[in-house]
Amino acid sequence: MKKTLLIVAVVFAAISSVSAQCTQLFISEYIEGSNNNKAMEIYNPTANPINLTGYQLVRYSNGGTTPYAVALSGIVPAFGTFVTVLDKTDTTLTGQDTAVFKELLAMADTLLCPDYNVNRMHYFNGDDGVTLELLNGTYLDIIGRIGEDPGTAWTCDTAAGFTDALGGRWMTANHTLIRKPGVKTGITVNPPYFNPCAEWDSLPENTFDHLRWHICDCDPSSVYEYNPAYDAFFYPNPVTGGTFTVKATRIIREVELLNLQGQSLAQMRNPSQRGDMVIRIDERMSKGMIMVRIIFEDQRSIVKRVIIR
Repeated sequence: MKKTLLIVAVVFAAISSVSAQCTQLFISEYIEGSNNNKAMEIYNPTANPINLTGYQLVRYSNGGTTPYAVALSGIVPAFGTFVTVLDKTDTTLTGQDTAVFKELLAMADTLLCPDYNVNRMHYFNGDDGVTLELLNGTYLDIIGRIGEDPGTAWTCDTAAGFTDALGGRWMTANHTLIRKPGVKTGITVNPPYFNPCAEWDSLPENTFDHLRWHICDCDPSSVYEYNPAYDAFFYPNPVTGGTFTVKATRIIREVELLNLQGQSLAQMRNPSQRGDMVIRIDERMSKGMIMVRIIFEDQRSIVKRVIIR
């Protein structure tokens, strides 16, 4: 069995190497957390922004080959990321409609698939193949193996063909997966098997703090390092009234609201000079996603997203 897999691996590696490196979007992070805490991060390994019009995320459920697809929109910046999160935001609901954690919502560039009966793509579990594709069906990246049901999850167990048949540790269920820095392109052909340990690092369930940045060897200029000393979150998020609160890890000097094109909508000084600040939304401001630039007392700043409903 192991010899067969080794031969297949060599063949598959040769197929994958044909794909151009650092030229096309791929999936850089996969979050299959508790309840509805599900997210995908798309990485742009090029020096130019990429418009997501013409791209889609697709789910192939439980070893099936029926595509559940959702079209994407937005811009992925050069050497940057775009985060999709399941659209479950009502904190009063329970069970299958339990709200996504606020920490994960704060990382979202877009929310997808609020109603399972309308679009099932973002309801993936550990046994679903998930792909990034062009609208014409061309694969740009694949997590899992389309058409294979691994059990509850794919594993790193060679003897079991990377399924959980022999009790191997789950990798695609109840985990966060992050693409290794040396990966420069997606899997563009449905693989003969899926070994998650080949290209992914595994983190515990509900780990969200690596979203919105990705280390990749395609980027020659810098390595982004997450600094928990400079962070913030919003509540409520989405914003359903006229105000929301920014809570930060350091003293906030001022906050700037921007649209998705980076144009300034409003600037506000923090009168209290504390680590929290109440932001009032102009009723003329458009509904949807806006960016919030938080400037700390030492002039450092971070940018996060908030949703206005």
